[in-house]
Amino acid sequence: MKKKLLALLLATLMIVSFFAACTNDTPAVDTPATEAPTVDTPATPGADLEPTREHVPPPEGDWMTPFDRPVKILAAAEQGLNWFFQDGDDINNNPWTRLYAEYLNVHVEFEWTTTVDEIETRLNLAIAAGNLPDVFHIPRTADPRLFHELQSQGMLLDLTDAYRNYASQRIRDHELVDPYTIQGFTVDGRIYGIPRYYYGQIDQPWHMWFRKDWYEAAGSPEIRTVADLENLMRTFMNDFGASYGIAVDSDLEWLFRTAPMFGAYIGNIHNNEYFWRADETGRLRPGIAFPEFLVALEYWQNWFAEGFISPDFMTMDPWGRGQEDIVNGLVGVQCWWQWWGWANGPSIVGLQNNDAYFIPFNLPTLDGSTPARGQIFFPNTGVTVASANFQNPAALMKVISLVDHYVFSADTPMTPADIDYFMGEGREHAMTQIFQIIDPHADLTQFQYVLRALETGDDSELFTGGMMSKFRESRAWLDEQDPHGLGAFLQMGFAGSAYARSQHLFDHGHIVQTALWTTSLPEFAAAGNTGDLIMEEVMQIIVGNQPVEHFLTVLEQWYAQGGQIKEDAVNLHFGG
Repeated sequence: MKKKLLALLLATLMIVSFFAACTNDTPAVDTPATEAPTVDTPATPGADLEPTREHVPPPEGDWMTPFDRPVKILAAAEQGLNWFFQDGDDINNNPWTRLYAEYLNVHVEFEWTTTVDEIETRLNLAIAAGNLPDVFHIPRTADPRLFHELQSQGMLLDLTDAYRNYASQRIRDHELVDPYTIQGFTVDGRIYGIPRYYYGQIDQPWHMWFRKDWYEAAGSPEIRTVADLENLMRTFMNDFGASYGIAVDSDLEWLFRTAPMFGAYIGNIHNNEYFWRADETGRLRPGIAFPEFLVALEYWQNWFAEGFISPDFMTMDPWGRGQEDIVNGLVGVQCWWQWWGWANGPSIVGLQNNDAYFIPFNLPTLDGSTPARGQIFFPNTGVTVASANFQNPAALMKVISLVDHYVFSADTPMTPADIDYFMGEGREHAMTQIFQIIDPHADLTQFQYVLRALETGDDSELFTGGMMSKFRESRAWLDEQDPHGLGAFLQMGFAGSAYARSQHLFDHGHIVQTALWTTSLPEFAAAGNTGDLIMEEVMQIIVGNQPVEHFLTVLEQWYAQGGQIKEDAVNLHFGG
C-alpha cells in the first residue's frame, strides 16, 4: 500500500510546474486599515538578527516567554475567499504574523498557499518532492490515510515533548473535554499531530428552518409531528406560491438529515460517511441497515409524489440551484446547519424582504412526543503536523498557545479596536487556521454569554473577541437590520435561536452519537466507494422507479461490495 501511494505521489511530479503557477489563485482583497492593537506585547529580543530555521533552544519560563533570537517557521495553508488583507498587508505581513513576531519572536512565513479544494493535491506534490513545509494542516476532508502514511514513512515530527512542555495548559486541557480525539494522532504513545478539535457539539444538530414571513402569516403553527410539517409545506405551496415543499439537492445530504424524524440516523452517504450505532445485539451497524430507514424512504417517496421534493432534485448541484431557489422565494423549508444566516441570510433579505429569512425549529417526530434526536458525528476539524525536519517544535506550540490566548481565553482583555484588528473580516479564521486549536467549549460558552448580554443589554462580561463580534453582529441586525448580522442573530441571538434549540436537545438527552470516533479506519481502503450504490438506488426509490422494499436487496449488495468490510472494521476498533 505504501509503495503504491508513493508511486502515485511521484507520478504527480509531472504536474508540479502547473500547480506552482496556480498557488495563489485566490486574489487578495484589500480593506481599509484598522487601528493597531492596544494589547501590550513584550519587547522582542534579538530583533536585529535574521530569523533562523536552525534549532534555537527554547527559553526558560512558560509558553509566553519569547525566544532569545528570532525563529522562522515555513508554513503552508489553504487560502479561501475570506482572506481579506488590510492596506499594505499580505499573507506574510498581517496582524497575526506581526503578533507572533512581536510577542514570541517567531516569524511565520507561508511557503505556499492553495485553494481549499487543492490542498491535498498540493500536499501530495510536496511529499513527492521531499519538500514538506515546517508546519502544515491536514484537513478533515483529506484522504484519512494521509496522516498514517506520512507518519509511517517517518515524514512527521514527534511532537510529544514539545506539546507537553511548551503548549499552554488551556490547550492541553482539551483532552479533559475530549480524551479520545488526540488518540487518533498518537502512535505507540507518541503524539504526531495536534488535533484542531471543534467549536463544540452544540453546533452539530441540524434544524428545520422555515421562512419567517410565510410561517407567521400561516399563524405560526406548532410543528411537533411529521404531519404538522407536511401541512406547513402544503400551506407554503398553496397560499404563498412555493414551487415545492422542502429544499433537496443531488447529494441528498439535506434530505438524509431529516431521517431522525423517523428514528433513522444516516451519515453523509455522498462522502462515504456513515452513522454507526449499536443494534439490539450490541453490534455496530450503519444507519442504512436499521428498519427505520425504510420508514424514512417511504415518507420521502410520498413527499416526491406529492410535490414536496422538486422534480429536478437529481440534477440540482450541491450549493447551486437548491440554495438559489431558497433566496428566490421558491421554497420555504430547509433542513440545515446552525449557520443558515450566513449562508442565505443576506441574499434572501436583499432579494425578498427583511422578514423573509428562515428561522430554526427542532425536527419533529412521527408521534410528536419529543423532538427528533440530534446527531453527533466525529467533529474534529483536522490536524496540525510538522515535518520531520522541523527544528523548533516549541515555537509551534507557543504560536498555537498564543492564538488560543487571543481567540478563546478569558484572560485576554481586548478593546473594540483590538477585535477589528485581529478578528475583522474573519481574520481569526483565515490567517490563523493552521495554528488555531479550537476550544471544544467555545460555542456553548459564547452562546450563553452573548444571549445574556443581548437580553440584559450589558456586554461587560463578554471576554473573547468571538463573543463581542457575535454580540455586535446580532445588535446590528436588531438595531439596523444589517443583513450581515443575521448569521450571529439566528445562531445564538434570541431564545429561539439555533443554539437555543440545540441546547434544549442536550439538556433533555435528545442526542445520539456515532460510535465511529474518527474520520475513517485503515480497513476502509479495501471497501471502495460504497456510497455511490446507496445514492443511486435511493434516488430511484424516491422518484418511484423502485418500491421501498427494493432497498433490502440494495443493502445485501452494499454488504457484498464493501459494506461488510466497513462494518467489521468499525466493530473491531470500536465495538464493545
